[in-house]
This record gives sequence, C-alpha cells and structure tokens, in this order.
Amino acid sequence: MSKAVEEHSSVRLANTPSDVGTLFHVSAEDQRRRQHGGTGGAILGNALDALGANRMRSFLTMLGVIIGVSAVIAIVTLTQGVNENVSQRFASLGTNTITILPGTTSSSGARNAAGSSQTLTEGDAQAITQLPHMANVSPVLNVNAQVIYGDQNWSTSVRGVYPEYQDIQNWQMAEGTWFSSETEQLGTPQAVLGDTVVQNLFTNGVTDPIGQDIRINNSIFRVVGVLQAKGTQGASNSDDVIFVPFSAAQRRLRPGQYVNQIQIQVDTIDNMDQAQLAIDTLLRTRHHLSGPDPALTQTSNTARTPALSLGGGGNGGQFRQGQGNRGGSSSTNRSTTRQQTGVAVPNDFQILNVNQLIQTAQQNSAVLTVLLIGIAAISLTVGGIGIMNIMLVSVTERTREIGVLLAVGARQRDVRNQFLLEALMLSIIGGVIGIIFGELGGFALTVGLGFPFILSMMPVVVAFSVSALIGIFFGLYPAVRASRLDPIVALQRQ
Repeated sequence: MSKAVEEHSSVRLANTPSDVGTLFHVSAEDQRRRQHGGTGGAILGNALDALGANRMRSFLTMLGVIIGVSAVIAIVTLTQGVNENVSQRFASLGTNTITILPGTTSSSGARNAAGSSQTLTEGDAQAITQLPHMANVSPVLNVNAQVIYGDQNWSTSVRGVYPEYQDIQNWQMAEGTWFSSETEQLGTPQAVLGDTVVQNLFTNGVTDPIGQDIRINNSIFRVVGVLQAKGTQGASNSDDVIFVPFSAAQRRLRPGQYVNQIQIQVDTIDNMDQAQLAIDTLLRTRHHLSGPDPALTQTSNTARTPALSLGGGGNGGQFRQGQGNRGGSSSTNRSTTRQQTGVAVPNDFQILNVNQLIQTAQQNSAVLTVLLIGIAAISLTVGGIGIMNIMLVSVTERTREIGVLLAVGARQRDVRNQFLLEALMLSIIGGVIGIIFGELGGFALTVGLGFPFILSMMPVVVAFSVSALIGIFFGLYPAVRASRLDPIVALQRQ
C-alpha cells in the first residue's frame, strides 16, 4: 500500500455518499509531513471543499451562530449607549452634587411618598455652607404656576433658587444672563426661561424673550436669560422650567419658611462621602433628632431612589453677605418625642448624591444586559447543537471517504482535525457574519433610540471567541467519532 502511495501524487476521493469530490494529497512528501503532525494546508483545503460542496446546508447550519452572535453584539452595543447616555444626563445635571429632600410623613399607619413632609428650611441651607468641602449651596422652592405672555399661556414649574444653582446643575446660557447675587438680595422679579417654555410662550419665533415681561400667577417677572436645552430624561422634561431668585419666589409666589429641597456641590468627588456624613450630622442636630442616624448603624448606606426635581445652577462660592438667617433658624416646633434621650430617631430628610444614582442606573442596566445576553446565548447554544447535528450527518455520509483516508495512510488525528476544522470554520464564518450584522443592528438601535453609538472591540472579541469555542465544543464529538472508524468496516459501506 505504501509503495502504491509513493507512485501517485494524489488520490481523488470520489463516489462517496456526499459526493464532495475532495482531494486529499498523499504523496511521499505528504506522508513524511504526517509523521510530524499532518498537513495543515491539505486539511484546511479539504474542510473548505467539503463546506463548499453543500453551501446551502452550511449556511443554514451557520444561521444559529449568526443570529446568536449578532444579538449579543447588538445588545452590548445598545447597553453601552444607554450607559453613556445615563452618564451624560447626570453629568449635565451637575457633578459632585448632593440633593437633600424632606422625609416622609405617615397617616393612619401608612407612609406617604418621599418629600411629602416639610422639614427643610433656608436656614438649613445656610448652615450647610459653613461645613467643609461645600463649594456651592442653594435651597430650591418649587411652584407649579401658570405663565402668561401676551395671548399665550403655559403651565410649568417655577423654581426659586440662589445664583449658585447654575453652577451646581451645570446650566448653560443660550441667551442673556443668569440673575446675580444683588438681584437675589433685593428680591428683584427676574426670570430665566427653559427652552420648552420659550417655545410655548414666544411662538412666533421672532420676538426676543430677553427684556420681555411675563406674568407668573399674579406677579410680573422680567426675562433676563434663556437656557440651552438639556432634553428629556425619561418622562420628565428638564427644559420645561423657569428659574427665579429665591427671595422673589418666597415673597411673591409661595411665602413660608420651608423649601422643597437643598442642592449642594461638593468641591471634589473624593470628598462626597465625608460631606454627606457631615450634612447628616448637622441636620440631625438642627432638627433635634436624638441618637445616631439609624441608617448608619444598619447595613451601610441603603440606596434610596425617590424622584428628583433637578434643574439649573448659579455662581460658585460662599453665600452672600447680608442674607442673615432669613430662612429661619430651624424647625423648633417638631415633636418633643424626637428629643427623647437615648432613642435613635430616623431622619426627617433624605440625602442623595448623583454618583449613587449613576451607579444604581448602571447596575440596573448591567443586570438587564446579563439577562438579554443570556437569552442570546440560548440562540448560540442552539446554533452549536445544529453544528454538531450536521457534522454527525456528514460523518455518516462520508464514512467511505473516511475509510479511504485511513486506508491510504491518514492518521486518526488527521481525520479528527479535518472534521473539527469544518465545524470550526462553520462557527467562525457564522461569527464573523454575526459580528457585522450585530454592529449594524447596534448602530441602528442606538441611533434610532437617540443614544450615542460606541464602537468597542471588547464585545467583538468576546463574541468571536465564543463562536470559535462553540465550533470546537460541538464539533469535537463528531470529529472524534469520525477518526475512530475502522477503515475496513468503513470501506465496506456503500
């Protein structure tokens, strides 16, 4: 047999059940190479010829891998776009910010929504400015009001804030200026309009809002600035807002000592935890809450997520001279039960920071991503099973061919490698096609939904590696089964 092999340059393997017409070179040189591990080029050529002989079947086999890989790529791309969008949204609301909200109230044993009580005052905000690491602080007085200009009217949110609020929430001016510290001290009725308010009040597109007088409820305010648009955030619209000096809002729109929230900008992100703890201690002292904060004695800092009303900002620095204690010293009329010695009373306020919200949003997104990738992985598994199934069929169809290969001197590992390479080629080609469709699908999804498109190599590398592993894993059994066929029995089959 070996002498006959040396006299022929190649043997054509025809008349097999699959009729693949595969060429398997068995020259003397090839045999010498096989003694050192087989001919990789010949095995690759045989694998490609076998796949090419049944193109439709090969494509249908790859389809499961294509769908699975493309789904994984598209999902990861969309998730990256969502995470980037979340980060940009929160960054546009301000960096290193802490929001203090009133606590909850209860009636008949039922707790109401967060922020339903009135516990925060302007005096609290002024006291916070004396703490270390406080760059900017502003109370927020929120009023839902009817705004009128000419024959146009619009119902919107009006917020009384300090000038520092612009910096805290990183608002940029499209036209005009933000109101000044002097305006705040004098209580001058000035207004800075959000983009949505401008579009609904100045509908002709010709009138310049700057310098125009608008009516907010029963008071006249002069427009001094227009803000750049920030866009919507879920169901809320950040641009549907009007900012006025806090003192003007307190005198003209909603008299009283309590505020809706306090916005704080910490000097650096490294001091966020320290600043939050200092604020907690200060407010508990001012609100006469006895004992340590129960939330700090339990499992560390449970995340709280009540809805925030965030908006726009002010100049940096400390509070202005002459403001005194016009917001009141503290809530001295709180229940005397809170002053019981040794009893730890829960906070009547809530402290949130943007970094916690970003982390929570990204964690939720990561959980959803894992779930969706798991669903896509099912498709990859089905594609792998399809590869195993078709390779087992191929082994059955090409039993005689395998027998000839073994009879003319091919080693078991040569046969095994050929069938394993066929399975690997199916999964790799399917993976490459899936990556292309996945990137296109991810681009279409992110752009269509208004998220930024992020091209990252990591999901591509992972998807390609997984598809290759699937080919090896699901192709190994058929390949080993083919290599272990008895050549004599195989040649006897028709």
